[in-house]
Amino acid sequence: MKLLFPMTNDDGFVFAATGAQYRGLACRAARSLRAVLNDVQIDLFADEPVDDPVFDQVHPLQHKGKRPKIEAMRKSRFQYTVYLDCDVVTVADCSDLFELLRQMDCIGAQAQYGNGTVSMREPRLSLPVGFRQINSGVMGVRKSDATQAFLTKWEKRMDSEGESWDQPILKELLWDSALRFWVLPLEYNLMHISYIPVMGKLMAAPRLLHVTKLHGQPGFDIATDSPFDLSEVMDHTSLKALYEILGRDRTLINCPTARDQIGSLLHRQPMVKKQARSIWRRLR
Repeated sequence: MKLLFPMTNDDGFVFAATGAQYRGLACRAARSLRAVLNDVQIDLFADEPVDDPVFDQVHPLQHKGKRPKIEAMRKSRFQYTVYLDCDVVTVADCSDLFELLRQMDCIGAQAQYGNGTVSMREPRLSLPVGFRQINSGVMGVRKSDATQAFLTKWEKRMDSEGESWDQPILKELLWDSALRFWVLPLEYNLMHISYIPVMGKLMAAPRLLHVTKLHGQPGFDIATDSPFDLSEVMDHTSLKALYEILGRDRTLINCPTARDQIGSLLHRQPMVKKQARSIWRRLR
């Protein structure tokens, strides 16, 4: 598959897994990623050896806790790293994440549970509600002294404060940070499958589905030699709607469609564009 944005040897995806269940999920998540982006580099950080050709390299974890992702991002061998949780399912080209990292220090999508328990655990509740937590299940980091220091500080605070959720501390650190951070739109970390059937024709298709039930129920980690089957995690209505919205998303096409070309032409001819709109209204 030809990528929408070219990638280099400096670019790579990283997973992190502790425990047999998460190691199994990581294998399946990596295969789902390769099914869409076949030639990308994918590394795994794990608490036990994993012999699986889906990964380019497997690195041992020193941190044995519940949140090994910070160590994985900090120790990544890539200049531009995109970290994915083991329950993130790739459904469309997301190579533009690395293009964003050419300009930004960090990228991540907003958490979608602004009224949830994790949001209420914030160390500083005085921060604006509109400065939403970032869901760290999909994050990108550009390697530099500044981002290494940021990740180290995040990791040390997690350990020293005994916090089980990484997002509240991450929010506070981002608020105080001078890093260039870009907030990704919903489709790069879509957690609510129920949104898909009601997405309008002008909405962009999901790239990454964050399906938390994959680690909440047994069995999804077993068939490690296969990518996730979307029918396992989506009902028929949602799956049909996903295929439809993927098919009509013009941002996933390498060349402009006829509709785009006509629109560009009309934009350069204001009078013609006005007449065309008038004709279209009468036809409707």
